[in-house]
Amino acid sequence: MDETAARAFDELREAMLAVLAGTALEAGDLIIVDNRAAVHGRTAFRPRYDGQDRWQRRCSRSPTCARPAPSGPPDPRCAPLGPVGAP
Repeated sequence: MDETAARAFDELREAMLAVLAGTALEAGDLIIVDNRAAVHGRTAFRPRYDGQDRWQRRCSRSPTCARPAPSGPPDPRCAPLGPVGAP
């Protein structure tokens, strides 16, 4: 990374930190983020592996799933998700 790129990256980081909004999710909470409208992430944590750690489950929805296809085989990207906790 050259000096110009490093400076641009630092400016981007500062701008993002200036508008950072956080939330702490509790068991059973759900948060939905529109990837086209927001930059998102999560803070790091050190798992204890004691049975009390909570793990993130991520899923996606394809824009083509917003309405059913008029004909033809189903879009595999639109397959229903398995039960919560399923791999």
